[in-house]
Amino acid sequence: MAGYPSRGGLSSRQQDQVAINVGKFDFDSEVEGLRGHVKKIKQLSLAIEDERKQQGELINSLEDTMERAKLVMRRAMGRLNIAAKQARSNHMLYLVLFALAMFTALYVLGKMYRIGRAVLGG
Repeated sequence: MAGYPSRGGLSSRQQDQVAINVGKFDFDSEVEGLRGHVKKIKQLSLAIEDERKQQGELINSLEDTMERAKLVMRRAMGRLNIAAKQARSNHMLYLVLFALAMFTALYVLGKMYRIGRAVLGG
């Protein structure tokens, strides 16, 4: 340490004195100013509370609406499941077979009518 020159640390710095001049201070006006700020903050907090209540009511009504929508969707899904089961049943097959039988019967009757006219000389 003897080989390093001293650079003037904290102990060698000059101490500056700072004087604070308070002057005339009006406590009453400062207190009134603070009261005004407190009133504004209180009004703001009441407005925030009112907004929170309104938002809570909206959220509750939204939850009720969502529950009703879920119920309607469950009912609709139940109806769709019933319709799908019915579509898988043989009703459509029976309908198609009946239509084919009717067309076949009409075709046969038409042929028989033509044959009958041809034989009878109509």
